[in-house]
Amino acid sequence: MSAVLIAAQVLAGLVTFVCLHELGHVLMARRYGDRSARFTLLGRLDGQWIVATTHTTLADTDSWPGVKVALAGPLFTRLLAEGLGLMLVLGLTPAVARPFVLTVFLLARTDFWLYTLRDFAAGYLAGRALPGRDISDAVRGGSALVGRSQGQLFALLLGVSTLDLIVGWPRLAATLTGGSL
Repeated sequence: MSAVLIAAQVLAGLVTFVCLHELGHVLMARRYGDRSARFTLLGRLDGQWIVATTHTTLADTDSWPGVKVALAGPLFTRLLAEGLGLMLVLGLTPAVARPFVLTVFLLARTDFWLYTLRDFAAGYLAGRALPGRDISDAVRGGSALVGRSQGQLFALLLGVSTLDLIVGWPRLAATLTGGSL
């Protein structure tokens, strides 16, 4: 397979992953009644370029539906990774499409952990509010709803997402090397 074809599949995998992540937010928003929920992959809003943004009336995370919408993108892709990993391990992916599927799988498999780590480090530790960031929004809203500090909720999410990554490491390695579960 040529390097150009592999590069094109990796790029297509990245775009597909972003769309699927945003689709998770949209599906959850629609589940809670926002029939106008949609996402923009690339566009302009108020004179500024936006990349991969979900538009929903439930963006305000002062309610449980809003918190669930914020978490839905990373969690949707995390669940998707299980199906893609199974397809890869079972050899259900044609060799010609493997770079594309591997790209989507790797991004989806690490999405929850990377978002949590990024929002914790860039937002919580730095003491900056990060509106519009999935995990930060969920932690901020969830903190007020459950009466726990944002630090406690970040610690919980970091623990869960790190444990998920560690426990899944053998399966991740098997998927990448073509081994078995």
